[in-house]
This record gives sequence, structure tokens and C-alpha cells, in this order.
Amino acid sequence: MVSFSGANLHAGENPPVLGRVQLPINVRSNPVSVNGSRSSTPATVGNYQAETSETVEPRLIHKWSHTHSILCVLPYAKQELLFCGTQDAKILVFDLQTYGLKTVISTERQDDAASVLCMAMAENEQLLFAAGSDSLVRVYDVTKSEFPCTHVIYSSVDIGDVFSLAYSSSLGTLFLGAQNASILWCDLSPNSASSGSEIKYERLPHVRYDRFFDSKGPGGSSNIPPQTKKSHSCLDSVRLVETKSDDIVRFAHNGFIYVMEVFDCHSPTAPHFVNNYASTYQSVLISGGGDGSIKVWGVTCSPRITLTELQTLENTASILAMTIHESYVYVGLSNSCVNVWDLVTNQLVRSFHFCQNNEPTGDFQEQYPGQCDEILSLQLHNNCIFKASTKSGLVKFTLRSNPAPANSAKDASKDSIVMSLEDELYNSAFNTSSASVLAMGKFSSPSGSSFLVSAGHKGLCLWDITNAGSNPENKSRPTKYTHGYTNSDLLTSLEGFTSFKTISQNPTLYLEDSRACAQFLSKLLVNLGASENKLIPVADGNPIVYACFRANAPSVSTDKVPRVLWYAHYDVVDASSSDDWSTDPFTLTAKDGNLFARGVSDNKGPALAAIYAVAELIQTKQLTCDIVFVLEGEEETGSVGFQEAITENKSIIGDVDWIMLSNSYWMDDEIPCLNYGLRGLINASLSVSSSKPDRHSGVDGGVSREPTMDLVQLLGQLRGPQNKINIDNFYDDCLPLMESEIRTYERIERIAAEKDIPNSDVPSLIAKWREPSLTIHKIEVSGPNNNTVIPQTAKASISLRIVPNQNLETIKKQLVSSLETAFKNLETENKLKIDIFHEAEPWLGDPTNVAYKLLYNKIKENWGPTVPDPLFIREGGSIPSIRFLEKSFSAPAVQVPCGQASDNAHLKNEKLRILNLYKLRAILFDTFKELGDSHSISI
Repeated sequence: MVSFSGANLHAGENPPVLGRVQLPINVRSNPVSVNGSRSSTPATVGNYQAETSETVEPRLIHKWSHTHSILCVLPYAKQELLFCGTQDAKILVFDLQTYGLKTVISTERQDDAASVLCMAMAENEQLLFAAGSDSLVRVYDVTKSEFPCTHVIYSSVDIGDVFSLAYSSSLGTLFLGAQNASILWCDLSPNSASSGSEIKYERLPHVRYDRFFDSKGPGGSSNIPPQTKKSHSCLDSVRLVETKSDDIVRFAHNGFIYVMEVFDCHSPTAPHFVNNYASTYQSVLISGGGDGSIKVWGVTCSPRITLTELQTLENTASILAMTIHESYVYVGLSNSCVNVWDLVTNQLVRSFHFCQNNEPTGDFQEQYPGQCDEILSLQLHNNCIFKASTKSGLVKFTLRSNPAPANSAKDASKDSIVMSLEDELYNSAFNTSSASVLAMGKFSSPSGSSFLVSAGHKGLCLWDITNAGSNPENKSRPTKYTHGYTNSDLLTSLEGFTSFKTISQNPTLYLEDSRACAQFLSKLLVNLGASENKLIPVADGNPIVYACFRANAPSVSTDKVPRVLWYAHYDVVDASSSDDWSTDPFTLTAKDGNLFARGVSDNKGPALAAIYAVAELIQTKQLTCDIVFVLEGEEETGSVGFQEAITENKSIIGDVDWIMLSNSYWMDDEIPCLNYGLRGLINASLSVSSSKPDRHSGVDGGVSREPTMDLVQLLGQLRGPQNKINIDNFYDDCLPLMESEIRTYERIERIAAEKDIPNSDVPSLIAKWREPSLTIHKIEVSGPNNNTVIPQTAKASISLRIVPNQNLETIKKQLVSSLETAFKNLETENKLKIDIFHEAEPWLGDPTNVAYKLLYNKIKENWGPTVPDPLFIREGGSIPSIRFLEKSFSAPAVQVPCGQASDNAHLKNEKLRILNLYKLRAILFDTFKELGDSHSISI
């Protein structure tokens, strides 16, 4: 919202941003096709230029060669070792200090050349797990210089190739993803009951009898190859471990299981999404398969390891690569797409397509017609995606990217992504006849440098990617979450809160920031004592943060406890240095008793004041009512998806007795206020068009009715000569002006005159607060916009401000009917089109109810006798969510402004006086401390 002296404009009334890119953010969805066009120069969105990776190219440090392809790589950063699994059944071990080949580990089946397809490591870097095409998993002791094989794990079931491994150090369990679509696991903990003494070598997959391949041929002779009859002395010192017959999920996917990762739910380094499952499960396993699905499994270990399928996220093609960063899972698909899923809300949030309709594009299409570039490995670093694929090799793209300029309405509807193709020198490191990059690994050195390992056709490269890309937002993001309840803790949290660029109008640029902010809030609320917490997904929007604090005061009755819903929003409007900010808009700056930052007043500061007031009451056991926080991330774009999401989750929120918010301002900088009324809003677009094209006035002027003239006449009929809105029955439901209301306005007029607040006399207050109004915002015409053209089309944008007791649906119908009737009376051959593209209901609170009276008293007590008594005010703007929440929960709403009129919300140098922030917290502390006890009082 924008605050001016004596007038407030609420951002919630803004219509949805027409240029806002529609990302594929769905509550649960398949990917939406994306046009992966590329641009050599960054596009500009709003006042921001796209943030692209720095021009510093990744530096090639070293190259190694091998006789066969390298299929998987695994860096051990602490031990400065690099393990590489090869096509010819070897594990190459390189020293990352000298770049020399330290040793070569050969499998026991060297004669059969069982390829090493995947590897995994223990968290402490003491064990190496390797598996491949012989159905075996070998465990190596990395702490010893010769890297001895200590265990060989196998299954009595024919599982085929092992494509993926994931080891849980906390469970001591290894998970296997197999060719037969099964997930198996093996307990390797010291207390495991597995024993090698009872295992027979004949049961190993490559030795045991196969009814098909080892059956007698036409001559009655056995097909068992002679090498299987050899001595097994090479395995005598190795412990053989057979996976238990019950330790398997058969058909976990409808395809090969190519990728897996496991997370300990109680690890301090675990990503945020595991909090969704931490109360029930010890670990979470993520798997991806050839069926295109990402599956989330809950892992329990009492009395034995079991897997429970929790979520399934569907993609359009096989998943061949996966990496998880924060709470996002990035998957590389066989159709040359990269999809990004939010594992907290289980939504698809980005989809990067490098093929159109499953056909390659650009240079790749020319070189490999009719083929798609399968993505085999993914790594993330500094807002960049490193993509390894079968044909185009290794390419780095900026993760944060812009929509491509649309050339038509059809193009504008596509989710276009502009990406910068960089570092073509990657491909030159490999044989040009086969540019495949099959695997990647990333690690950081003790000095803090970052490195990428890329492996493929007979080649292996080490790259320094320390300066590749940029990650400016993480430099200012909070790294710790306060558990304290002091005002100093409040400021620390506000510093972190305002550092997130939660600009909802530009989701393509700031989607990650907005979702990271939602997770920040979620974790903060839990740390401060919330008993319930959830991120509610919003289709094509940022999630709603929900949290509940339960009443805990000893005085709370065993009967129904009153419940307050506190509404706020964490998104902000755009800001940039070009706006001449005196400080960085996303770095909280304290100066002259004020806090400066984008969103500090609208609405992050007031939201945290309410949160900390409740948190302190919880800590001191003085909370007399349940407090439910609902913080949305799309208020500045017209609350996209808010109503649908709240309606679907009403059972989670529960019954509500009061709705409260602080999304408004004082009339000036000195007198506290309570807001009890807002006007409603109808935004409409009127278009008059001719079947004839743009014409020349010297040739066709006067021949036929002109669209612009028709539109002007139509608009002129919307108002009467006394400035009244000329719509039939429009004023019928307007409430009469009461004597008590006039006295309220007269008091405001007297104070405003003393403070020299403009437009605050009684007639002006009535006109802008409680009377309807109609505004013509702009008129546009088609054609070259010169003085000789008769435009084919003329458009106008209008708005109607309606007042409490006027019915929104009725007024919309009256508006449309009045316009259509007036246009018909023009008897013109032109066509009229009416589009109502945004609306908000009016709201009128009851300033005599318990909550308002309690807030009024607490404002007086906390501000003291030197500050004038609070003013009861109304505003001419609109907040769509207030009336919606009132109707949804059958509860009255109360608004307590926090900021001053000079706060500059939406403008440069947005600020919030520190005193106002602290006072709001104190006022709400006292209010919530008593509201539950006074709930039964009748006024």
C-alpha cells in the first residue's frame, strides 16, 4: 500500500499484474511446456535487470584420460580424493593435491567387465559404496591406503543392474535402486544381524543358476560359463551380506530407479522440507525413476527399517538426474527438460525446456536431428545450473532467468525462459565425436574454493567454479534463527526478514527468494513456540504461511477458547537503486529512530510485531486465546490464489472468533489510529472496436461511426451533471450518515486543521471514505497514435469505488447493464467489450465491539497521556482479503495501523519508526493477554 498525507492506497486492491509471468506453480501438477529461448543480453523486468552469472568463466584445472567411459564420480573433499567408476569395471582414485592417479580398484569380476554405474559415501568419508551391472554392491574402507573391499552386498532376488545408491549414516543403512523397479535396503550397522558365515557363494547373482540363461541347450549341455566354476578365494576376506527378503519395496516405480537421496529428519543440516515428516519418520528418502515420478518415502527404524510412500510428483519423462538444494529438487529428464519442485508444498515451480514438443532446438537440432538431449547429471552453484547431457555436453545456465519478450498474445501465454548459454569450451575437453558428459560431482576445498568434476567419454575434467555465477541474495539471508523474545531479537529477525527480495510481481526473478522467505518465517514461528505450522500451497503463487499458537494462560477456561486469525503478507513491491534510495532497500538500516528497507512498514514489520507479542505471551504463559497466523505472499498482486487456498484449508485453520491485521497507516505522524472501514473496488476495461482497420481521417472521416467517439460518449454517460454516478439504482443500498459518525468526522476535522492535514474537512472525509466514486484512469487507441488516424479500437480503464452495504455482484451487473444499454442507444455498428478484471468487497467494522474497545484502551495506555487519544478512521482504498475472511469464518475484522503517514510504503526510502514497531508489539501483547478473558463480555 502507498501512504500519502491524509490518504492511503492499499496494494491489495491492485489488479493482477498483467505482465506477471505465469510460472508452472500448481498445487499438484504435471509440468507445463516451456519455450527455452536464449538471449545473449539480459532482459529487463520492472526496474531490475536480470541477474546473470558473472562473466568469469570456470577455469579448467586438470584433465585426465582413460581407455573407457567414466560413468560416475564421487569427490571426497576432506580426504582430497576423487573416485571415478568406469565402464570397464574399475574405480579410479585420483589425488586432488597432486592430480595423480593414486590407485585403481578392480572388481572381482574383472573378466566380465561389470560397469560401475553408481557410488555413494558415508557422511564421515570412511566408507565407499559402489555398484553396477553385476547386481552387487561393494563396500570399501577408505581410511586404509589400499582401499580394501570389506563387504559385498547382494540380493537373492534378480534385481538386474543397480543404478542408484543412498547411504544413511544415522541409520547405518544402504538403499539400492534397481533395474527391476525395486528399492532394497541393507542394515550395515554394527548391531546388524547379517552374517557372512551362513552365506553360500553359489547364491551370488553372477554364480547362481539361472533357469533361462543356464538351462541346457539343444544338445543337452550346460551353458554355465567355465569362469563361474573358478575358486572364490578372492572373496574369502570379504563379508558377504544378503539383503533380507522383507527389506524391499517391489515396483517402487514403474521403471528403473536411476536416482536416490536420503536425509536424516533430525539433522541440523537437513533441508527444511523434512520438517513436514520429522514427527513421524527418522529419515526421508527421495527417489526418481524411469516412470517420470519423484517419490518421497518416510523411513522408520523401529523395530526394523520400513519405507512408507508419502508423496508422488509426476513429470513428463524419465528422471535420469537429480540434485536437491535447500528444499527444491531439480530433476533432469530424458526429454531434455529440467523441472524444479518445491518439496515443502509439493509444487512444480520451474520448468526449463531445451526441446520444443520433444524436438531439439537450435544448434543441437542441426547436429542431431530428431533426437532429444538426455540430461544425465545436474549440479547447482551460485544461481547456476550445470547440466550434463548426452549430446550437448556440459553447459552452465543461470538459474535466475527472465521471460522472453512476447511477440504476440500467443507467445505471451507461454512460460518462456531466457537462459544464457555459456562456456562452450566445456565440450572441447571431450572427443568431438561424442560430446556426452555422463556424470558430475561438486565439492569445496578447505580454503573455500568450489570445484566441479565432469566425466564422460574417455575423459575427466576438474573445473574451478568458485567465481562462476553470483549468489547475492544468500549473502544477506539469515544464517541463524533467534529463539529470544526481546526487542533486540525482533530487530534481528526483521533484518533477516527484509533481506528476502519477495517481489511477487516478478516471480520469474524472485520465486526462490519468496519461497525461502516463507520457509524462514515457518522456521521462526516454530522456534518461537508455534504448536502447528504449515506452508499452504497456492496455485501459481507463493505459499501461505500458517501457524497456530495455543492459549496457555492459567486463567483460560476449559470451555471453548477464543481464536484470533492474524492476517499479514510477506511479499513486497519492486525497488531498485534507480529509485534513488538512500540505502540498500533490502538491507535493514537504522537511522534517526527509523528503520529503512523495502517492506519494513508494508507489511513485514507489523507482522513480526504481532508474532513476537504472541511468542512472549507463550513464553510467559499468559496467552488467553489461540492465535492463528495467516501470512500470504501474493497480496501485492491482488492476492492470487488466496481465497481458493484458504477455502480448501478451512479445516486446518478452524473456527475463528476475531480477524485482526495491521496493514494501514495513521492519518499523520503523531496520532495513533484504529481503522474500521474500507471501500470496495471494481476494475473494468471497456473496449469499442470497428470491423474496419485503422483508417485515415482525410479519406474516411465522417463516413462511419468512430470507436473513439463512441467510447467517449459512453464514458460521458456514466456520470450525471451533479457528479453523481449515472447507474440505475446505484445508491439504493448506501447506508445513511449517522450522527455519531458525523461527530467522529468533526473531531478528525478539528485535529487535521491543527496539524494542517489536507483534504480532511468533513465533506472531504465523507467523499473519500464513505461515498462511492467512479474514475476513468486511461484511454488508449490502436494504430500509430498520430493526428490523422481513425483508430480501429479504443479502450478505457475505469474503476468504481463502492461502499459498505452495496453488494458487489449487484453493482457489477448494474454497471454492465447500464453500459450495454447506453451503447445500444448509440445505434452504432461498432462492438463493445466489457472486462471486469479485478474486484474487492467493501468492509465496515464495528468500532464498539470488544476487540476495538480493548485495543483503544491498550493504545492509550501504551502511548501514554502525552499522545492524543486514538482516532477511529476509515479509508477510501481496498483490501480484498478482509471481507473475504469475515465471510469465510463468520468473524468480525479489526484493523490496528502501525505506521505513520510518512512511511513511504511502495515508494523510495520506505521506513518504519522503531517506536511504532515496539508500541504495536506492546499493544498486542496486552490485548492478547486479556482478549480471551474478556471474550464473554457483552457490550
